[in-house]
Formats: sequence, structure tokens, C-alpha cells
Amino acid sequence: MKIENISIQNFKTFGLEKIEFSFNDLTSLIGENSVGKSNVLEALDLFFNFTKTKISTKSFHHNDYLQPIVITVKFINLNEDELTTFKTHLDDQGELTITQYIEAISKEEGVELKDATIEDIDYIESKHGTKQIPTEEYLWTVADKKPTKANLKKWWKSDLKIGDFDFKTLFESEEEPTQEEFLNKLIQLNEERYDEIPKEQITGGEKVLGWKSKLKANLPKFFYIPAIKNLSEDLKVTKTSALGELINWLSSSVSTEIKQEFKTKTDALVKELIEKIDTTEEGESKIERINKALNDNIGFDIGCSLELKFGSPEIQDVVFPQPKVFANDGYDSELTEKGHGIQRLALFSLLRTYNTFDFGKKTNESNIIIGIEEPEIYLHPPLKRATYNLLKEISEGNDQVVYTTHDSLFISVDNFDQIRLFRKSSEENPKTVSHELSVQQIINHYYNIYGIEIDELSIRHRFHHLIDETKNEGFFAKKIILIEGETEKYSLPNYFKTKGFDIDTNRISLINAGSVDTISYLLLMFNEFRIPCYVIFDGDKPTNPVEELTGDYRKNAINKSKRNKEILQMLGHETTKDLFFFPPTSINSNYSIWEQDFEEEFHKTIENYDEIKAEAKDLYSSDSKPLTARYFSEKICKTPELIDGKIDELVKQITKLEWSESIIDRVAE
Repeated sequence: MKIENISIQNFKTFGLEKIEFSFNDLTSLIGENSVGKSNVLEALDLFFNFTKTKISTKSFHHNDYLQPIVITVKFINLNEDELTTFKTHLDDQGELTITQYIEAISKEEGVELKDATIEDIDYIESKHGTKQIPTEEYLWTVADKKPTKANLKKWWKSDLKIGDFDFKTLFESEEEPTQEEFLNKLIQLNEERYDEIPKEQITGGEKVLGWKSKLKANLPKFFYIPAIKNLSEDLKVTKTSALGELINWLSSSVSTEIKQEFKTKTDALVKELIEKIDTTEEGESKIERINKALNDNIGFDIGCSLELKFGSPEIQDVVFPQPKVFANDGYDSELTEKGHGIQRLALFSLLRTYNTFDFGKKTNESNIIIGIEEPEIYLHPPLKRATYNLLKEISEGNDQVVYTTHDSLFISVDNFDQIRLFRKSSEENPKTVSHELSVQQIINHYYNIYGIEIDELSIRHRFHHLIDETKNEGFFAKKIILIEGETEKYSLPNYFKTKGFDIDTNRISLINAGSVDTISYLLLMFNEFRIPCYVIFDGDKPTNPVEELTGDYRKNAINKSKRNKEILQMLGHETTKDLFFFPPTSINSNYSIWEQDFEEEFHKTIENYDEIKAEAKDLYSSDSKPLTARYFSEKICKTPELIDGKIDELVKQITKLEWSESIIDRVAE
């Protein structure tokens, strides 16, 4: 059983309007501080591990505790046992939806909730599942109890058919059956033809569904690791802790013969010890005195006698008493005495170990879900990468991992569909909103544009070759400037800074696409996450007249024209139908294009261009265009008046830039 999606209402930053987002096997929650990422993990913890101590009036959106907190989780991939257990609660796709309500109530009788003091407010929680019930015409097929005599008489006079099957053929006689006979045949009908009975889906009451026992035994276990964590709690051996599960598995692996031998010997030992301590100085048995008092103090005959007996200790209590985790980094000590980084890694390892061993489970037993807040804290870069890989490995099994992060090492461009980007709305009372992008949306988009079908593997490969940590950075930016190469990357920040425009202070990421041909992929992806993108690229107009081009030169010019059109059309601008499309240099609201290239536009126009280029070559012992561009920008910035005026216009347009529309939605219209 895995989470497919979750919706949250009226919980902390989540407003009364339902906010729904999907889950992958590995799901990363990103966004600025205080936008609601951690609230998702807390909501999951409430759903799976509810206690009243986790709730206060502050848990309700803007303290609106007159409305309930509503958390709805849809589960998919149920195993055979789960499908059987929740058979009547599944939708047509075999999926299970459970809704949790957390409500504030007044403790004081006669005092309405709105008039109650904070101290007099209590909380109740209930979980409700959707339930498949026969439609009104087929209510006679419900087999949970005997029909009333009136209903039986009415139904038997009716045409009791399901499709072409006549229910009455199950009976040996055409005479009206007894209530017991009718119920028995209904049970047979449901066993043999349940799927054929027309049904509708409703939300059931908690008591009607017998939820608590079903959910406790069948829902996945959720382990929540907050950013600031008291590790000692996780290392306690309890029935629900990961370490407790490990110890229980260890003790359960002891053979029956050893357990019996242990019991025989401990019984004898306990008996011997009790005999030694049982006798008083007067020679009386203490236990006999207690037993006599127990019976005398009842005050009347209850038809039985009471006796105090001592059981034998369980093997796990004696052989595995309160185990502790130690770490040896040159000094062997308890894990709780080590640094936070090692503690968190050990906790991840503990959960993974819990998940690795089978614990004598059946192969179809429920999976676990791990929720981690900021797994990157306390870790240096190599350990961050290793931890990210660990989370991926855990999620590649039967389990799910969901985590919040502010670190580009914990996300990847090629796995964009694992990312959920959270923001706060701009309303007077802001609330959390979420954005995501699926692979299927990309597939549909390319089909709408080009009429071709692309599979998921192809999409993955297209984005995989774009991977590097600097591109991941874009997901954490307020705005993105998309450039095509190193030349702009090495020089534009210098020009911007000299003009008083610091992109880091303004939380703007300068993303190098690596090639103008890959700009469209990054633009589409970042834009669909509602991140404003400003595109700067070279038009690459040939130096010779296009009419004179032949062979590969002509083919290359046509391809570059198509690329120029594609980028501008994605940005919402019109293009011509001309075979060759090389717009003149222009700076616009969401893009800038240089007719030929950046170097031609900003550096080759300088009077002493050749002299400065020679200086750069001497300094770097290289003709590298990016290094040369850096040298030019640093040289020019020493005399700010020499900076091309187009930089001022660029800064102006980037400053004004806002997200406007979904490219995918516009194309689909």
C-alpha cells in the first residue's frame, strides 16, 4: 500500500480550500521558509500517529478551530490481504481513500465551542473511508445482517436479478425463504458475484466501517524525523519504535525448543527464589497471608478464590534488556553522545535496517513511509550526496520517502516529477499552495505541439543530460535567468553587480543551459513550477546572406531558425513563417536575443578589443571564450561608463519580471 496523493484543509498554513498534491516513491518538498513544507510531514504524522498532544488551537489555519482539520489520503498498490480487508471500501481502480477529521470541542457542558476558553477546549479525531454500497435498486444484496420480515416479503415479490443472473435460482424452492436462508444465499451471492453488483461510493461512518482495527493492522507505518530531533526517543525499545521492532524480530527468531528450555529453567529459578524470600521470621508464608487477605477482604462469597501467582520472565526481557546503540569513532560511546550529523545518519540506517530484514513477515505485509525534515542538516557535501542516494535506494523498494529540503544536492532536474514546490498565496490571509509537474504532462505537451508520441524513458533521457547541481539551484530561486553558455555566466554577474544589481541578494539563479538547444527544456520545466524565467540567447545569424547559403551551412541556418522560433513561441511571442528567422537584437519583457552572439554584441564593439583579448590570452595561456569574457567584463567594469547600455535595460526587465502563464495550458487550449 502506497500513498498516491494527499489533500490538507485548515491545518496551519493550509486554508479551508482543499490543497491536493501527489506522492511518488521519493517525494521532495521544497520552497522558501514558512511556506508549509514541514506542515505536510506533520499532517502525515497526525494521520498515521495521532495523539492529542500534537494538536492545539494553533494547529488550525489562522486559529480557526471552529472548522475541522481535514486530511485525506488516497492509497494505491494494495497487496492481496489489504484488497480483501478493504474490499467494500475501494473505488473502481482498487484504490483506498481515507479522510481524517480533527475537531475542537468544548469540555464544558452547555458551553459552545466559540465561547470556550483555550483551557476548556479538547480535541477528537476520527477516520472515515469511502465505502462501496449497492445502488438503491440493489440494496437487497447487502449481506451484513438478516433482512427484516417486511423487506424479505417485499424483495421476494420483486425481480431479483443482477444482469442476466437470477438470484432466486440459488434457492431450491420458489416459496419465500426464511430470513436465515435469504442471508446465507446473499453471502454466497457476494462471494461469487460481488463485482457484478452495481454500486455507488459514499463516505462511511467510523463505527459503521469498524475502522480502528482495520487501520491499525493494515496501514503503513509512518516514521517522522523532524529537523530538531531528540534521538533518545527513537532509540527507546517500544512496540512502535524502529529499534523496538528490530529487537522483537531478534527475540522472535529464537526457536521453540530454546524458549521451552528457558521457561523450564526460569520457572525453577523463580520458584526457588520465592521460597527463599517467602517465609517470615515467624515461619509464615507471606504469599499465603496475602492470598488469605485477598479473599477475606471481598466480604462475601463470589464463588471462586483469588490467588497471587508469579509468572516467568519472557526471554526478550532477560536476554535483550533495554539494548543501546553505540558508535565507535575512536571513542566507543552511546550514539546519543555523538554529533548530530552522525546521529541522523545512524537513524536513517536504523530505519533502513528495520526495512531490510524481513522480521519473519509475510511477503505482502504493509510497507513503511519515512518523513524527513531537512536531511541535509549537519552533513558535509559528500555525506549529503550519499544520504540522497540512500533515500533513493530506500524508495526503490516497497517503501516511500518524503522529505523537505533547501539543498540542491537533494533534488535532481531529471527527476522533476518528484518535486513539490510550495509557496504562500499573496492574499491578505496567506495560505499554502503547491505546484508539481508530471512526466505525462510533458509527454502530452510534445504531442500537442509536434503530433508525436514520446515515452517516459525518452523524457528522462532528455532531462538526464542536463543534470548538474547549478541547474537544481533554480528550484530554490525567486527568479531564473536562463543563459546558453559559460560566456554569459562568467561575465553577466560582473556587469549586473557593477550596476548595483546583485542576483544573489535578489534570490535570482543564473542557470547555464549548456547550449541554446536545451534552453527550451529548462524553460518548460521551471515555468510549469511557476518560477519566472528570463531567457537570454544568441540568435546565431550567419555572417553571410542566408540566400547564399548552401549544403550544411544552409541546413544549420534552418535548424537555428526553427530553434529561435520555438523559444520565442514558448515565451508567448509571435514569429514569422519565413524559412530563415534571425530577429535583430532586442531586449523584451521575458527574453533578450542577440542577433549574432553575446561576444559580438558586448565586446567586439570595444575600440581596443584585440588588445584586451591578447591580454586575456597572456593571463590564462588560453583562447577560452568564457575566460576571455570574464577578463573583458572585469576590465570594462573598472570604468563603469564603458558598460553597454543594454545591461541597464536588462536589469530593468529582469526586475519587473513576473510569472504569467502555463506554457502547457496555453498550448493545450
